[in-house]
Order: sequence, then structure tokens, then C-alpha cells
Amino acid sequence: MSKKEISQERKMLYYGGMAVTGIGVLLFFSAFLSFMNPMGMLMEDSMSSFMMRPFIGIIMIAAGGFMRTVAARGVAGSGMVLDPKKAREDLSPWSSMAGGLIKDALDETDLDSKKEIIKIRCINCSELNDEDATFCKKCGKKI
Repeated sequence: MSKKEISQERKMLYYGGMAVTGIGVLLFFSAFLSFMNPMGMLMEDSMSSFMMRPFIGIIMIAAGGFMRTVAARGVAGSGMVLDPKKAREDLSPWSSMAGGLIKDALDETDLDSKKEIIKIRCINCSELNDEDATFCKKCGKKI
């Protein structure tokens, strides 16, 4: 596996975080759906059990988000481990992608092919002329 590839463990942690977040969202919104159903409130044992579902849902949404952050950035890249060298390694897939995009954009602009232009100022009229000019293009005097 090259440095630019994301390990299988990190991919699985990311997808697991997505699943935990999805279940948390369903739990959170299921409480509101049962609250809108008049028969749903009658079936609930108590108000405390009714309020546990959205609370657990919020906790699962936060845990899933944390799992996805750690999986995407790596342990050091997410800040859990304070090791700059390891953080660079963990973030290398994304930093190389961003650097690759910038390099592609710069290659399209073709900045390297531009030639440096040198101009010479005329002593008489202060007009800028090409470096190989022998006479001023404005006043016609010898440069």
C-alpha cells in the first residue's frame, strides 16, 4: 500500500461512523414522529422513556461524527495524538490531492512558458521600449 492510499481500517471506521450517525438521526427523528401520532403517546410507558430516544440519537450522531473525523484525518491528524510527523503522514492523501489539484491548475495556465520581458526607458520622453530597440517608438530619438 502506498502512502497516498487510505488503509482499509480507516475506511471501515469512516463507514461505521456514517452508519452510527444515520441510526442516531433515525432515533432522534423517530421521537418527533411518535409525538405527532396521538396513539404513539398513549403507547409510551412514560415521558422519560419517550425522551431517551432523542437523547441517545444525539449521542450517536456525535459519536458517528467523531468516528468519521478520526477515520478521515487519522489519529494524529484529528488531534488525538500530538505528533506532527505522524499527522503529516495521516493527512498525506488529502494534502497530496490538494497539491495535485493546484499543480494541475498551474499547468493549465502555462506560467512556465512566459518569457521575461525587459524594457528600456527613453532618456528624452521616458517611454518604455523593447530591450533590443535602437530608437524610441514615441519620440524617435536614439536610445
